[in-house]
Amino acid sequence: MAQTTTSIAIAFDSNFRHAASIFRGVADYLSEHQLDWRLIPLQIGFEAKLYQIAQSHQLVGAIGTFVSDNWLSGLTQHGLHAVNLFNFSKITSVPTVTIHDFALGQIAARHLLRQGATRFTFYGSDSIHFTQLRLKGFKNKIPNQAIHLWDPSMPFSENLRTSTGSATGPVGIFCNSDRLAREIILEAQKHKLVCGRDLLVLGVDNDPSESIFAGIEISSFELPVHACGYRAAKILHAQLNEKALPSGPHHPGKLSLLPRESTLPSNRARLTQRAQQIISDHLAAPGLDAASLARRAGASRRSLELALQSQLQTSPFRLITRARVHQARQLLRSTRLPIMEVGRRSGYPEPHHFSAWFKKHCACSPKAFRTKAPSV
Repeated sequence: MAQTTTSIAIAFDSNFRHAASIFRGVADYLSEHQLDWRLIPLQIGFEAKLYQIAQSHQLVGAIGTFVSDNWLSGLTQHGLHAVNLFNFSKITSVPTVTIHDFALGQIAARHLLRQGATRFTFYGSDSIHFTQLRLKGFKNKIPNQAIHLWDPSMPFSENLRTSTGSATGPVGIFCNSDRLAREIILEAQKHKLVCGRDLLVLGVDNDPSESIFAGIEISSFELPVHACGYRAAKILHAQLNEKALPSGPHHPGKLSLLPRESTLPSNRARLTQRAQQIISDHLAAPGLDAASLARRAGASRRSLELALQSQLQTSPFRLITRARVHQARQLLRSTRLPIMEVGRRSGYPEPHHFSAWFKKHCACSPKAFRTKAPSV
């Protein structure tokens, strides 16, 4: 090949928040591994442009949300290596790095069941592969329930009647995006229904603008999009070096469910959510303990303990510790930050204290964990 520069196309879909995170994930991999790839961002309607660049032999690889194996064959015949992002279509000809959509559906079902839902609805277009996977996961954890598929062509009240039947109790509605969740919430308000009591509405993607326009905080999933970009770059790097690849699809990162007002029917559930958010926001603070957590959450320590026990079967101390262990393990596994900085970000600014604490909870030193742990 005549070119000397390693040029890689990053083909984005219409979700610009995802696009930015994907690009950062790829860039972080390049920085950590000192690679001098030239990244070429392509936006909506990238297909024709990507074909044109591929035909001119200006590319060696592409990372993107591709529509089909047949379409991809037009790229690979020009010698390009490719990594597919997300399950928009079922892709088998190249590696796919994606959200674990089946597991996401399972987690959604468990959450709605825990919050007291007795009837269940799923809202999303079944023409998209990831929608089908999420629905399968949702049904997997509600095996003995008839799950209504929300039909946007039907009036809200008719959809609701179909989903409720003769049963009593709140309706759990799992929406394929926060935008769809906002639609449900606004219609529910017109019909004098209360989210968190009559309807438990759960979305995907943790888009703060949708909560603003819905008028309440939407329970949602924070998707590991940055980790997907990072892993896609890692796989493409291996392809370019003709290394063997593990079988896929690849599911990097963690699916984080963020419970909020739209699915939380009780004061204890909402207090638990506030506590979890505070821990996430202040994890690096060495003084974060049970007393300061209760104070920041605006509750007594006893109220906080009862809330966490009823909702998560844990205590404030164990919840903080678990979050810090997870943070430390993730940073050691997925970054090359100095161990002292990992400790600081995990709430232990003194290296000796961090090392002893980590060894107590993980049975090895931070250095040993980093050496043996697989990267993101």
